[in-house]
Amino acid sequence: MTSLAERAHAAAVFIRHTTAISPHGPYRGEEHARTAVRLAAALGLGLDQITTAPDWLRRRTTPGEPVLATATCPDTSEKYVFLARFPIYDDEPLELLGPCPQCTGQVPLATIRHLADLGTHLARAPLTPEDALHTDTLPDTFSDDDGHTSTCRYGETL
Repeated sequence: MTSLAERAHAAAVFIRHTTAISPHGPYRGEEHARTAVRLAAALGLGLDQITTAPDWLRRRTTPGEPVLATATCPDTSEKYVFLARFPIYDDEPLELLGPCPQCTGQVPLATIRHLADLGTHLARAPLTPEDALHTDTLPDTFSDDDGHTSTCRYGETL
């Protein structure tokens, strides 16, 4: 077990190194690195179990483009994909992405601030198309997320 000081130092080194070598430039590189550190800390995982990538689907031209972060369970190798919609703000929650019950597009299914939020989501039964209309457990961003297909009734834009 490493000390808190050692883990903090490793996180700082990871951010500096990732920022310096990022193919996305220093600003986006830092956003990716900070997202990875934040997710690893929230889930109690090592940084080697987190990967990040730009979210080309939800891309925008303002600072802080969305970042996809994939966490891999060290015991089961199961993968969970999270969206940092505004990675420049450390206090914004991450969104767990999963299949829409209607169109199967990858959309936000849960707001995640810490490990217990993920546990609460995983303890629920999977959503059915009928449930999605009558639940208050979905993030506010569910219905207008770009991950829905153009024919999905949940992703309709007026």
